[in-house]
Amino acid sequence: MKLILRGAVAVVAAAIGLLILYGGPTGFNRLAVDAATPPTEAKLIARIWHGHTPAAKAEEYTQYLYEAGIKKIEAIPGNRGAQMFRKIDDKYADFTVISYWDSVEAIKKFAGEDYEKTHNLPKDPEYLVDMEPNVKHLQVLVNDWAK
Repeated sequence: MKLILRGAVAVVAAAIGLLILYGGPTGFNRLAVDAATPPTEAKLIARIWHGHTPAAKAEEYTQYLYEAGIKKIEAIPGNRGAQMFRKIDDKYADFTVISYWDSVEAIKKFAGEDYEKTHNLPKDPEYLVDMEPNVKHLQVLVNDWAK
């Protein structure tokens, strides 16, 4: 009985030591995930669009893109959210929008059957320097952002 009890105490002590070493339950879970084979099944689909405007139109286009694009995207069932990125230099403002989707079918609710094609907004020709014909779709395999 004493031997079993000592063994149980040793196991519990080792587990507590690992939890302390790796930052509590969250850190310990991350260790288990990091040691595993990388996932191969997509959790989401990222739709990535890029465009650029003259630098002088950057602020105006930012507002338009948010109101006419981002808000519309985020209201579609199956959308998990969107991010807008921007970089302005002397001549141009580069924009990238990444929207996250549950499925290709959800993307088609926004972009139509030919979902690989860019879905331009009505006023894009007034702002964009050129109109890129296609967007990228990538599988999101890992999303480790803290909640």
